[in-house]
Amino acid sequence: MILTAQHGRANKIHISVDGEYRFTVDADFWYLSGYADGDEIDEEALKELEERIQARRCFNRALNLLARREHSEKELTAKLARADGAAAAASAVERVRQLGYLDDSRYAKALVNELSARKGMSERGILQELLRRGVDRETAEEALEETELDECDKIEMLLNGKYRNRLADEKGRRQVFNALLRLGYGYAQVRSAMKEHEFDPDEEDAL
Repeated sequence: MILTAQHGRANKIHISVDGEYRFTVDADFWYLSGYADGDEIDEEALKELEERIQARRCFNRALNLLARREHSEKELTAKLARADGAAAAASAVERVRQLGYLDDSRYAKALVNELSARKGMSERGILQELLRRGVDRETAEEALEETELDECDKIEMLLNGKYRNRLADEKGRRQVFNALLRLGYGYAQVRSAMKEHEFDPDEEDAL
């Protein structure tokens, strides 16, 4: 079998085998592959080359995903495996982890700060979100321990900021109450804070 390499757009090389297109690779990979245009290749070597190409493609996909935002190791592995299979995903994840692009502890700490500051989530809510995104419980709890979360103050900040304009009527106060529960705050915490804004769900339910 004969390999044929044809330059495509940008940094792409299109590879054919006996005149039939088989795959596209980046130029860097092709020139370091050990093959050249017109080389002969047998079935075993072709299979090995295709595996290397798949691994390269998966690694590049991992880099692209991490460039958009940080991921947990479990989250990234799952995304890559859907497209490239478990073996290629595991290899790519290990490479990016060794290069320092993937770190569950760093990811967890950054996410704790983001969810606390931007969304005003409670400690319980943040823990549930970290676990949902694939961070193991020990790493998640360590990240939370390093962050000071005064939940009463955070509820007051939300009531006096983000939700301030929704406290004018009973319907709006009910919506705010439920929104705070969804952020992970306890019923008693929210009820206590909302009493100062003339809303007590227990009294309302008794009517």
